[in-house]
Amino acid sequence: MAGIHGAQASSSNNANKVATTSMHASTPETISQGIHGQNPDYLQRSTHNLSTESRSLQYAFVSHESAVDAIWHLAARNWSGVLDDENVWMVPAPDWCIKNQREVKKLAQVANLSQFGLSRRPIDLLVPDKSCYSRGKQARFHVWKDSFPDRSFVRIHERIFVSTPYFIVLQLAMSRRSDRLSRLEAEISAAEDRRIRKELGIDTGGSSYRDLLKWNNISHFVRATQVLCDFMGTYRYRPYYVSDGSFAYEVMYHTKPLITEKAMSDYLVYMRKTRGIQRARRVASAAFSGAASPMETALALILCLPVEAGGFGLPRPQLNWEISPKPQERELVSQKNFFADLCWPDHRVIVEYYGQEDHFESGFQKISEDMTRTNSLNALGWSVLQVTHAHIRTANSLTLLANQLASLLGAQTRVPSDLERIWRTRLIAQLLPRSQRM
Repeated sequence: MAGIHGAQASSSNNANKVATTSMHASTPETISQGIHGQNPDYLQRSTHNLSTESRSLQYAFVSHESAVDAIWHLAARNWSGVLDDENVWMVPAPDWCIKNQREVKKLAQVANLSQFGLSRRPIDLLVPDKSCYSRGKQARFHVWKDSFPDRSFVRIHERIFVSTPYFIVLQLAMSRRSDRLSRLEAEISAAEDRRIRKELGIDTGGSSYRDLLKWNNISHFVRATQVLCDFMGTYRYRPYYVSDGSFAYEVMYHTKPLITEKAMSDYLVYMRKTRGIQRARRVASAAFSGAASPMETALALILCLPVEAGGFGLPRPQLNWEISPKPQERELVSQKNFFADLCWPDHRVIVEYYGQEDHFESGFQKISEDMTRTNSLNALGWSVLQVTHAHIRTANSLTLLANQLASLLGAQTRVPSDLERIWRTRLIAQLLPRSQRM
């Protein structure tokens, strides 16, 4: 396989090495891609060399939120893993990239973009520099100047490459604009700020531009963290089409994680010289692996993110922690082992989230089983807090839960400032919309 900048790479000596590539290569190198699992026809394992393909074609490199949509579409088609570790990726020079609104329209004429989860506009696309940039309703372009290793793209169509979960998390972590907001962003954020101030009974003067900017950066950080939790969870979002031609999501449970915590960490190690890598590492540190539902992810983040980010700053739990009773305790319990939703093993404290569909709409038998399970854990010396959506849908109800949990953990909760109360309300609204019915 051709190496970077013309160097020869020996497959026998470099099979376990990561080859970094640049978006500013003058000619594209061999792109080799493979996907594990059962795949649709357009995802069969193959090797592509863009330099042998028609130079009249432009290629779309899907990123950010559009790539999130595409990945969930792939996952719903039983895509179950990452790319092969020997891939070498060289994004083409500017002439090879789709870089304006007209070219996106042309692509949509030859490829059914909705088939790949790309029905929402504008589509997020990567380009190598600002010369490949235009504004419009079809596409939102993001300049990417840094190098990246393998496992960054998967090819889903002759002309479409989608960022992998690893690369998506890095993109979202770096997507903040630390120095300014657009006029529209500022107007929307200020209006929401005024609404929340009125709701909370805080003076209606409004937050400063600097505080609105701080929340914008917090919101980007939280979104990247939530997406990483989703990718590392044992659930997936399955898209389905609604009457207006767009799509919504339902949740598939008991699935394999798309990526692991270690694999994400390794990817960031390879990207150590990338702009904004420290922020991406903070995202990885804040994320949770092993969540069994979107609500577990949302609850863990709200409870554990720092107060200055809108959370409660409580100690981090283990998610879906296995509890195995000792032989002499078997007569106290109803089952051989338990998996606790949010667990603090050192304090023998558990938070169990009961979703409406799985626990209450399933009838009296399921409710009885839940009670028996809780009684068993209590008999083993565990303190169990039982939580439903009603307990976490408002800041007041969440504050009560957090105070109860802090008491059991022997932890202190800090009283938030008025600004932090506003951010807490905004954090809850950001994390719960997609999850509130799950």
